[in-house]
Amino acid sequence: MSWVQDQLDDETLFPSKIGVPFPKNFQSIAKTILKRLFRVYAHIYHQHFKEVVQLSEEAHLNTSFKHFIFFVQEFNLIERRELAPLQELIDKLTSKDR
Repeated sequence: MSWVQDQLDDETLFPSKIGVPFPKNFQSIAKTILKRLFRVYAHIYHQHFKEVVQLSEEAHLNTSFKHFIFFVQEFNLIERRELAPLQELIDKLTSKDR
């Protein structure tokens, strides 16, 4: 997570001043960041979900993850094969029947 924060704080990657251009490889950088954040979600779901449930926080986790997935799907930022570890959950959370 500190690596992601370091990337977001890097003015050469994420300029905060008006008129300063983003780097040419910005999309590649963003995809790498989002792929790593997905892995954090996967780790939480696979290794810590029991604790999340004990804290009655699963609705918050699921909502956060659902928004994350809608964003990466809308802009095709993570390859489908990378999402495979949580594909069943993704399908459940993003189903129109829900």
